[in-house]
Amino acid sequence: MKKRIVILGSTGSIGRSTLDVVESCRDEFEIVGLACRESSRLFSEQIRRFKPRSACLCDEKREHEVDFGFSRKLTGLEGLKELVAMDSDIVVNALPGSIGLEPSIEALSQNKVLALANKESLVMAGRMLMALARHGQGRLIPVDSEHSALHQLMEGAGREEIERLIITASGGPFKNHSRKELARVSPEEALRHPTWQMGRKVTIDSATLMNKGLEVIEARWLFDVPPERIGVLVHPESIVHGMVQFVDGSFFAYLAHPDMRVPIAYALNMGRRLPLPFGSANFAEIGKLTFHEPDLVRFPALRLAYEALAAGDSALITFNAANEVASLAFAEGRLPFTSIPEMAEEALTHHPVVHEITSLEGVWEIHDWAKTFVEGRLRRIDAT
Repeated sequence: MKKRIVILGSTGSIGRSTLDVVESCRDEFEIVGLACRESSRLFSEQIRRFKPRSACLCDEKREHEVDFGFSRKLTGLEGLKELVAMDSDIVVNALPGSIGLEPSIEALSQNKVLALANKESLVMAGRMLMALARHGQGRLIPVDSEHSALHQLMEGAGREEIERLIITASGGPFKNHSRKELARVSPEEALRHPTWQMGRKVTIDSATLMNKGLEVIEARWLFDVPPERIGVLVHPESIVHGMVQFVDGSFFAYLAHPDMRVPIAYALNMGRRLPLPFGSANFAEIGKLTFHEPDLVRFPALRLAYEALAAGDSALITFNAANEVASLAFAEGRLPFTSIPEMAEEALTHHPVVHEITSLEGVWEIHDWAKTFVEGRLRRIDAT
């Protein structure tokens, strides 16, 4: 029987890659639900092509732009939740930003398999999500290449055997820039990632290394490992996606061509590997693999992620929300590149501290505070 799949964020890079995987394994999967934020033209094309039973456009004001065909039309956050609750086997959450949080909670509450690519869900509410995954019948499988790598490497290993987890980073387009040069980079330059084809926000986050900070936070919750035992190495070739160091000094490493369709296929198959017509790496052509420590002076976002982890749940929510607002301001030309982590640091300095948050209301209260705080700082900058 085919696995029935719902994709949230179907028009983004992860969503499109997921549909590629589905098309390459037609005997294995069936698309029953699609959702996107705003790319109405592409969304209409996807609905015509895959004929889902239901389709949801998050932006209710633009629903008239979408041809829903014979699919049941849903809109807004309530529509997303309804889509998640429909009869399906796997929910792929590839929505960008904080809008992905409540659908993640809904999926696990409905005892679904959640293939999670929405970083913000774990950063904002990792405590809540992992409690749902532990105590319910749902299952959370990471889709990010780094966390998929660690998930696979840790299978069969006892917790007492694991010394350290290592996440790799490409270094982004500015890995060789001086701090003075970083202050002058443009949004267009930041969107030219040397390895991955991704959406706007995650590409900018990769350029600041904010993305890697968010991934460290994700790893802390996913694998229940203290932050001091999670490391980051810059690896420009992007072939090694994660490593596990064991207590005897040995390392296991996961190597793969940088193609998101490989970890997506692993998640959709719930740990079973199928032959794929893409994703092969030629090591003779690659030649060498290099690694070095990240520069936390030029790229302070990674340092801030560890500080936020030490400060508690409210700091993690603040860190994420401040980055969302600041990175958008940079993309719009309102803020210098180097001011993105500066805004996050200022918000962390002033935020209302709550060490453990176990309710959605508590999460959104801090999230809204942080957004308002950074937006206020931006208005001051705009006025000068």
